[in-house]
Amino acid sequence: MIAGLRSPHKDVPRADGAGTFETAVFWSALVVQVAVRVLYLLHHHVDTDEPQHLHVAWGWTHGLVQYRDVFDNHAPLFHLMAAPLVRALGERADILVILREWMMPLTLLSLVATYILGRALWSERVGRWAALVAGFGPTFLLTSTEFRADILWMATWLWALVVMLGGRPTGRRGLLAGLLLGAALATSLKSVLLLLSLASAGAFVLAVERGSLANAARLQLRRFAAAVAAGTIAIPAAVVGLFWRLRALPAMAYCTVQHNIVPGLGLWQRAPYRPLLFPLALSVMLPSAKALLGWQPASPASTRRVVVFLTAGMYLALLEAFWPLITREDFLPSTPLCVLLMVAAAYALWTALGRIRRRAMPRWAWAGFMALVMAAELALVTDTESAWRDATRTEGRLLQTVLRATRPADPILDLKGETVFRPRPYYFVLEGVTKTRLALHLLPDRIAADVIRSRTHYAVPDSPYFPPAARQYLNRHFVTFGALRVLGTDLGVDPCGDGNHRHAFDVSYPERFAIVVDGRAARGNLDDVPYRGPRWLAPGVHQYVPAPGERHSAAIWSDALARDPEIGARVAASP
Repeated sequence: MIAGLRSPHKDVPRADGAGTFETAVFWSALVVQVAVRVLYLLHHHVDTDEPQHLHVAWGWTHGLVQYRDVFDNHAPLFHLMAAPLVRALGERADILVILREWMMPLTLLSLVATYILGRALWSERVGRWAALVAGFGPTFLLTSTEFRADILWMATWLWALVVMLGGRPTGRRGLLAGLLLGAALATSLKSVLLLLSLASAGAFVLAVERGSLANAARLQLRRFAAAVAAGTIAIPAAVVGLFWRLRALPAMAYCTVQHNIVPGLGLWQRAPYRPLLFPLALSVMLPSAKALLGWQPASPASTRRVVVFLTAGMYLALLEAFWPLITREDFLPSTPLCVLLMVAAAYALWTALGRIRRRAMPRWAWAGFMALVMAAELALVTDTESAWRDATRTEGRLLQTVLRATRPADPILDLKGETVFRPRPYYFVLEGVTKTRLALHLLPDRIAADVIRSRTHYAVPDSPYFPPAARQYLNRHFVTFGALRVLGTDLGVDPCGDGNHRHAFDVSYPERFAIVVDGRAARGNLDDVPYRGPRWLAPGVHQYVPAPGERHSAAIWSDALARDPEIGARVAASP
């Protein structure tokens, strides 16, 4: 990789001529990547973050303020930008697949930024192949098709680097780069790691080259840094001002900062030695960077290559050493930079081999090598997840059921907002940090109390992600019908069918219930009174005695049956 930080011949970017075979391979691979991306856009399984982002954006369209009214532990810029599109699309079961299309231009912008960086700092050939190879990365390809804030984060970060490293460090350039960095920070708080890495890389390079800088150049760099800092502050300050006006600033501070800091969270507990990785990484990166600065001819391009090298390396080191919950999306902004460095290194080695042979390596061989790399990446990603099998159907069926069986005002208890278009009775989403807080008793398990308080009639199917007490309550008071659960109790099967078996069930808040047997209206006795139709039941234990011949019985919230008479049959058919 280090070898790739040096241009093979001159220290300025070159426009490499591509032969017919290389051009054909490049465009063929580009067509394949677009086709594969479209397939995964349509078929890639729905990550739990996607409906969570969508639910927050939907909340904005219904006057619900992020953090104050709808819990979210992400920075808000992505949801503010997505809300108008969510409003325009309306409530539809296929909305996530449509919104994924919005990610395609952002991903394209990120890969174009990779190409521009490669062309500016190395060569045309390095830039175009780095962008293409990065796009085929297995984790990168799958994650960048999802509807998530991290893709906007990646795009703003990479374009900030393009602006910052693409020319003379003027005040205007610094301000624009800062605005892009500020947009990244307002999209993801992991940008703090990126900013620390970039600032540290720039400070190290300046410290090494300080003696060679004229006073005018130092003044220009100070002005540039001040402009970057001013631009970086602008957008986050505007966002903070917005939430202050909405009286949601304390909630924002809690959700985005305080909530996410939990002693013993994730890798902080499982791998307490991990902070040692950072000084270990620095002990390798900093001497390497210093050697590169001394080895290459002094020029703006060579200095900026080292900045890219250090920024990417320090970000990964900070992430691995200090971040408690590491997910694949955390690598989105660093993957294009790492691929760019690796392609540059490979091309430098390729040209070095040509010098050893005393004649240039054939262009078709380089294109063939790149084709093999991309074929390996494609094999890995298709082995991880088939591009042909539609894995979005579960979420699609859930949203279809939500839109068909529930009303706009009906609260639904879910894990992270996956029912999207309905309010949630419980404030917190059940993601990794919240589950840790519940397990450590830093948050009380109020799910059952909130269901009762809000008179919630619907919930998602059983999941181990519900805390134990909540899970027990839900399994006692809700029954499954297809992709949702409804308020009620599956009374089980009368083993003899002779009408002598008593089914006891508990009601947690007063509601009107119907007794359904084998998908039809019951004929037995409810609380020792012949059942003649739906009845209001007070909180407490009730009993149903089936009539002779009745087998599978269930008590179900009567309004759900009035809306969809088939619910009783689906409950009876469920295991």
